[in-house]
Amino acid sequence: MSCFRHHPIAIVGVLFLCSLAGFAQAPAPAENVAAPAPGMASADKPSIALSPAVIMARGGYGQSLTQTLTFTNNTGMDLAFELQAQDVVVKDGKRVFVAAGELPGSIAATAVFVPKSLLVKAHTSAPVEVRLTLPQKTDVRAVSAIFMGTDKLQTSASAVAMTASLAALVTFNLSDAVNLTQEPAHVIPASETENMKVSQWLVNAGTEPVVPDGTAAVLNAKGALAAKATFAPQRLLPGERLEFVAEFPDQLPPGDYRALCTFQFEGKTLTSMAEFKVP
Repeated sequence: MSCFRHHPIAIVGVLFLCSLAGFAQAPAPAENVAAPAPGMASADKPSIALSPAVIMARGGYGQSLTQTLTFTNNTGMDLAFELQAQDVVVKDGKRVFVAAGELPGSIAATAVFVPKSLLVKAHTSAPVEVRLTLPQKTDVRAVSAIFMGTDKLQTSASAVAMTASLAALVTFNLSDAVNLTQEPAHVIPASETENMKVSQWLVNAGTEPVVPDGTAAVLNAKGALAAKATFAPQRLLPGERLEFVAEFPDQLPPGDYRALCTFQFEGKTLTSMAEFKVP
């Protein structure tokens, strides 16, 4: 059985490199923040982290992906977890998590975790291997590998006990059917408490996940560049609709301006423009 090639994920200075050969590797944006490395002083703020947070895989139906996930417990107590997978799909533009096996072509139903449960000692890290196999036919493009906490954590004498859980997102690109549509861009003027922002809503109208790279350029009345900012990267699953925002910290002089928004993805480009005035 052939295997997927996935991209390296950089998380707070920790570089994860895949070991499979034959596919080009490229950096992918992290979607969470990792905890400090194990062994840090107990005086530091307690935290937990899962690395890598996001795995981007490209391949075909029937192929498999094997990935090692590392859980870091930088707290003063031992933590226990059960491992499970859920399919991630989009309904009405929003992500929905579905139990393994409930959807036709469920990828989560193929998940095999080694080990199936895990005990992570205080101020240590522990690995788990997960294997996912793509069905011969599926519309699912993302899976959540979940470390489901089994410990009840009492945050204070009067607080309700909580359970610590984390998950890694695994996305699959199985074709070249990547497509984005855009809504009109909007300029949010600066106020006494907030910087000026440019807002752009994008919809993934294709069948594959995509992470667009966006820039907002502000041109003055003469067409000269007055300011430039980047949109914070976000991952769009098929059918998902998200708002991308670029923030401009510098104050613009009074005058007429145009905001030119450009998004690049998979060799394609989307552009839009919004005119505005600074009084």
